[in-house]
Amino acid sequence: MQDDQRVFDVAIVGGGIGGTMLAAILARHGVRVLLLEGSGHPRFAIGESTVPETTFGLRVLARRYDVPEIEHLATNGALRRHVSSNCGVKRNFSFVYHREGEPTRAEECTQYPTWGPPLGPDSHYLRQDVDAYMFHVAVSYGATAHTHTVVDDVKFDEDGVTLVTREKGTFQASYVVDAGGMRALLPERLGLRQEPPYRTRSRTVFTHMVNVRPFDTVAPPREQHGMPSPFSQGTLHHLFEGGWFWVIPFDNHSSSTSELCSVGVNLDLDRYPRPEGVTAQEEFWRHVRRFPSVARQFEGARAVRPYVSTDRTQFSSRTVVGDRWCLLPHASDFIDPLFSSGLAVTVMALNALGHRLIGAVREDDFDSARFAYLENWIKRMFRFYDDLVSCSYLSFDDFELWNAWNRVWTITTLYGTNAQNQAAVAFEKTRDPACFDALEKAPYRGLQGVDNPWVGQLFEQARDAVLAYGAGDLTREQTVERVYALLRESELCPAVWGTLDPEDRCPSGVFTLWPLMRILLWGKFRSPRHVRGMYFTGGARLVGKEAVQALTTDARRGGSLVRQTARDMWVNWNRDWARREIPARK
Repeated sequence: MQDDQRVFDVAIVGGGIGGTMLAAILARHGVRVLLLEGSGHPRFAIGESTVPETTFGLRVLARRYDVPEIEHLATNGALRRHVSSNCGVKRNFSFVYHREGEPTRAEECTQYPTWGPPLGPDSHYLRQDVDAYMFHVAVSYGATAHTHTVVDDVKFDEDGVTLVTREKGTFQASYVVDAGGMRALLPERLGLRQEPPYRTRSRTVFTHMVNVRPFDTVAPPREQHGMPSPFSQGTLHHLFEGGWFWVIPFDNHSSSTSELCSVGVNLDLDRYPRPEGVTAQEEFWRHVRRFPSVARQFEGARAVRPYVSTDRTQFSSRTVVGDRWCLLPHASDFIDPLFSSGLAVTVMALNALGHRLIGAVREDDFDSARFAYLENWIKRMFRFYDDLVSCSYLSFDDFELWNAWNRVWTITTLYGTNAQNQAAVAFEKTRDPACFDALEKAPYRGLQGVDNPWVGQLFEQARDAVLAYGAGDLTREQTVERVYALLRESELCPAVWGTLDPEDRCPSGVFTLWPLMRILLWGKFRSPRHVRGMYFTGGARLVGKEAVQALTTDARRGGSLVRQTARDMWVNWNRDWARREIPARK
């Protein structure tokens, strides 16, 4: 007789955010899940900045698979209430351009806001807290989880897979998912790694710091730069020829309990090859000192972790799925931290993988053809982000070039995020999870609107223009002119935005309630035929409903805290332990 504690439907190797969300989804639906993590929790991880398409995708995952705890990661308010007050807020993507030896110029910055409440804002995840939270959620739904358990080998046969661990012996499963990141097990064991077929060639030096000054204290005054949101309340990108810094603060709101800030510098590998005999710390500070405004921000800052210096950041696997196995995106491929794409691709993959694995277990059919969709779309998204990032590095040559190219990204982000919202709106009307099937059909498949032919055409033609600049076939001025012409011809830019005006360096305005309603009204009444009816439909009702729910929740929470404090002054006994009921497994 087989030991039930050793036999599972699905084994997941890697207990980070992707593996634990998948484990929670599967266990919620009655799948026998084994989750193996080589280290423990809490643990250090990067991949800390969310984007609107990620947070909307998390909302989709939570509702499609009935795991409400995942939705706690979707907005900063819920994250701080339910997960960790150590996480930061992300109200914007800010990009500040720098020239070596010169203070930054007030007019050389751009900004793209994240969504305001109730659908935002986005967050800076202190990953050690977020990953530990999701690990415990997976366990609460019934996943069998082991930390400090290293998988030394995997053996496949026609009936499944045997996992050999160093500390806990062997386990058997019908299917295995590798969520192990860059040093994942299956790519090594199966010989999947290949020379990255990507144009982007970059490397990174990073750490966590304390005492990083808010850039608003050293930047030109707001009256000069004109950005609508504080630089310090978002993910700040310092751009320069051939590279960029990230500054991701966790201490950037009044209720934060963290003093940490994630920082790193990303460098074009060909312009800045890794120097011999120079430590990661020395190289990081060399680049900081090149730019006076960056140096002022880091005055007095100090690292609280060792500096890490990578070789080429990009890696790739020949395939994503095989016979009884699958790689999550960060175990398969990686491009670059720019645009915080890693979590977005992971959430997209989990949405597509979850129902396929649930169906495979119920039907006892793990044919690799069932999972071919993931092979196609994970790889397609990495190719897209390679195009986006490699062209961004080219655009760092000149602020006006960046100012043009960055607008293409804002438009693809708008349509990608709205595709997720369209599915959520349909679900709220019908409560039918089949509504989410639309995210695997044209024009909503993938991310960044790439499966919409009009969005895809805009992106590809703008990409080709920037690549022509990189090859010396177009001048900077010609490239900038070509990108704006393509944006205009696409008719995808909302008329209420300043996308076509180079002087408007925050062309989307803000995503608070009234500007958001203006976008929805443009989409319903003034957008072109290839937009109307597919995007910006029904969103007002959802936003209004969630706004009321958010305000009601906060009001109840405030009143509840007052009542609880008053009660505890007079009475010892309570039933707070009975407030959370674990949903029945399906």
